[in-house]
Amino acid sequence: MTKSWIVLLSFFSNLEFRLADKLGEVAATLFHFFLFWALPVILIYLPSKAFAVAGIILAFFYIYILIGDILFSVFGNEKLEKKRGMLDIVNVQEMRQEIIGALIKYLGGVVSFATIFNGMQILSAGRAFIVPNPSPVPYFDLFYFSIVTIATIGYGDIQPTLWVARSVTILEIAFGLGFVLLLFTMLISVYIDIQKRKQ
Repeated sequence: MTKSWIVLLSFFSNLEFRLADKLGEVAATLFHFFLFWALPVILIYLPSKAFAVAGIILAFFYIYILIGDILFSVFGNEKLEKKRGMLDIVNVQEMRQEIIGALIKYLGGVVSFATIFNGMQILSAGRAFIVPNPSPVPYFDLFYFSIVTIATIGYGDIQPTLWVARSVTILEIAFGLGFVLLLFTMLISVYIDIQKRKQ
C-alpha cells in the first residue's frame, strides 16, 4: 500500500509541477481542483448511472490519495520527499503554508465525501439518506451533512438509512478524527524541531 501511495503521489505531484512550470501555479491549482473536486460532482449528475459510479470511484480515489499524503506529511518518506521537493519546515511562514495546505486537504475530504453521499443518494433513488427539508440545490444537503459528520457534530437532521451510507459515514468520521490528530502531531513535532534549531 505504501508503494502505491508513493507512486500515485509522485505522479500527481510531477504532473502538477509540470503544469505549474508551463502554465503557472494558478493553472496547476485549478487543474487539481477540477480533477478531484469538480469532475466527480459533474459525473454524478450526468444522466447515466455509470457516470455516477465513476464520480463516486474518483471521489474515493481522491480520499485514498489524501490519506497517503497526510500520513507522509506527518511521518515522512525519504523517497517521496526527494521526488516532490518537500522542504523541512524551519520558520513560522512555512508552518502557516503547511497549515493552509492541511485545511485545503480537509476541505477536499469534505467535498469528496459529499460527492460520494450525493452519488449514493442518486443511485439509490433517494433512499440512502433521509433529508427532511431538502434545499433547492441538490448537492447542498449532503455537503452540509458531510461537514457535520467530519466535524463529529452530528445534529441528526439528515440520517443515513442504507448500510452502505452508514459505512461511508463511519469512514468519514474516522478520516476527520484521524486527520485532526495527525495535524496536531505534525504541528507539535514541527514546533519542537523549530525550538531545537533555535537553541
